[in-house]
Amino acid sequence: MENTYFCYKYFFTCYGAAKNVLNIMIHNCERPPYDFDAPSNVKDIVYFQILSALLEVRNGVLHPKLLKNAYYDYQKEEYVLEIHEKTYFHNGRLATLDDLEFSILHEYYAFLGEGSGLENVMGINKISELKLKKFQRGIVEGIKQELPNKLRIKLETPDPDFLYKFTKSSYSLVPVEELQNNFRAWKTYPIGVGPYKVTPPGFQNGLIQLKKFEETYRTEVDEVNIFTKLPKNVVFDISINGVYPDFKEFYTKTSTNQVGITFINANELGNNIYFRKFVQTAINSKDLEKISKVFRSVYVDMDQVHNETSTWGTKHYTNFYNSKLAKEYFEKIPEHLRNKEWLVTIFSGTNEIPKDRKYIYAEIKKILTSYGFKIKFTTFNQQILPKKLAEKAAFDVDFYKIFSHEYLSRYARLMKDSPDTYPKPLYDPVLEKLYDNAFKAKTREEKYLLVNKLSNYIHEKAYWIPLLESGNNINYNPKTIKKLSENEDDLLFLKVDEIVFVK
Repeated sequence: MENTYFCYKYFFTCYGAAKNVLNIMIHNCERPPYDFDAPSNVKDIVYFQILSALLEVRNGVLHPKLLKNAYYDYQKEEYVLEIHEKTYFHNGRLATLDDLEFSILHEYYAFLGEGSGLENVMGINKISELKLKKFQRGIVEGIKQELPNKLRIKLETPDPDFLYKFTKSSYSLVPVEELQNNFRAWKTYPIGVGPYKVTPPGFQNGLIQLKKFEETYRTEVDEVNIFTKLPKNVVFDISINGVYPDFKEFYTKTSTNQVGITFINANELGNNIYFRKFVQTAINSKDLEKISKVFRSVYVDMDQVHNETSTWGTKHYTNFYNSKLAKEYFEKIPEHLRNKEWLVTIFSGTNEIPKDRKYIYAEIKKILTSYGFKIKFTTFNQQILPKKLAEKAAFDVDFYKIFSHEYLSRYARLMKDSPDTYPKPLYDPVLEKLYDNAFKAKTREEKYLLVNKLSNYIHEKAYWIPLLESGNNINYNPKTIKKLSENEDDLLFLKVDEIVFVK
């Protein structure tokens, strides 16, 4: 089939007016793909084109992306973020140090510190203590502006991986006037300083169109069409969560996605340790790996253990699977709980279970029902699990992002300050202390030991059961795309401006 990309080569009209058009199809999102409740992999696709990121990783080393420079000032013991003096937002306004300060803090304002990952910045808790709803320059003691273009950040305790946080689009430059008062939603559509800007009116009828922000920007793509509804007469170049027969499947070597079970604290079952231990010992992730083409078990045999920091807290464990123990734990669950049918919650961008993951859910159900435990899967399409589902749910099966440089992000969801109220244990002071110790580690070596100590405790209590992991997945059309980047090993997020096209 002929391709709509580089349509001038084929002498027919393609979708959109630009000469070079890239068409992306997203198959699992029924809401605007930049909405707060949209799936994270969908938002990544959109945001990395519009917002980009302050920093990026290339060949394992941090480099400035939108920033002019970023480094640690050893003399003053402060991190320094240096902005280009002529950086403009898509709305035409010049970005200032106020914008940089607001941008790295706006999620802290939005959630009053819950799960922001910036808790170590000196004095940042003043925002939550005062319950501030509006950004105030200089309110955080550890963040100071140094004119004309430097922002200095001081931490309570050293963090050897602090700068890696700014490789995510959630800390990129955004204009305060374009966000609603809750700092979570856009007044119209996303506006940033990235290589592509949204074409008005934004998302409409299952389509959002992006155009190159500056004509001089070095990219072969002038226009990006992102669809959430399947149109007619459009041939796609990239597909997210849907595979076309002639497309190539790309996965990063580094694991970026993990599948796990998190128990619900809103009912008696999820708070019962015998139930949690039953699930932990009943499911063999190695069996799940056998029926999967791409997902790998997070567990390895002890003779294969090595210090692989991208999977701290999982790789050094042996498999917990033990059918005999599982039967014993199941019998210890109170009868009124084990005889009831329970829900298992699954986040989905639609009202349906994602097709590419059904086999995993089916195998989990098959395993647990073989012991006599009755479950029924149900989907929800909000980032925060609703209370009415939590009260009836045994556990949540989630696909979530993991980052090789952010070892604690997967554990933050289990802490008392996590914005997701129900898929986490009830308050446990030992758990909180272990997390706090790891968060404040002064060196990578110390952090490695403390993270694994934290993980030991989590698995001892069976608060969370990691099962499988895989690299980032992007499906692309080989007729138009040669490869997704010159350095695909660093491709944690799709960046349209890095795509290498078939000539």
